[in-house]
Amino acid sequence: MASGTPNPTSTNPINPTPPSDTGATVAPVPEAESDSQAAAVDAATAALTAYAQPELPYQEWINGLYPYLTQTGAAAYEDTDPARIPVRKVTGPGVILPASTEVALIVQLPTDAGNYNVSLSRPNADAAWLADRIRPADG
Repeated sequence: MASGTPNPTSTNPINPTPPSDTGATVAPVPEAESDSQAAAVDAATAALTAYAQPELPYQEWINGLYPYLTQTGAAAYEDTDPARIPVRKVTGPGVILPASTEVALIVQLPTDAGNYNVSLSRPNADAAWLADRIRPADG
């Protein structure tokens, strides 16, 4: 007698064999070289300078900040009220924090509101540095 419920068939075994370790390793991303670090400090300074303008109307502020941001950064700051930003100017040179690579790093900059960290990234070593995040170093 034929049943109205089809018998399930599977091409996957119930207990699949886990992948084996082939001994392959992922090469580490190289540390950012001095020219790259200098470009990163310049990019972080420009991004923080554009960010630190709480007196500007929102549209002018965000339009001035967009060129220094990744897509992730742009989305993060779309709802920011510039009037609430406590920093108004960069007061000294930036420093690259440890664990920098050719594609991601953090620059710490002194400001009139304390130290700020600017997280930068880029898709490869030939691309320009862009900011993902600008935040107080303590927060």
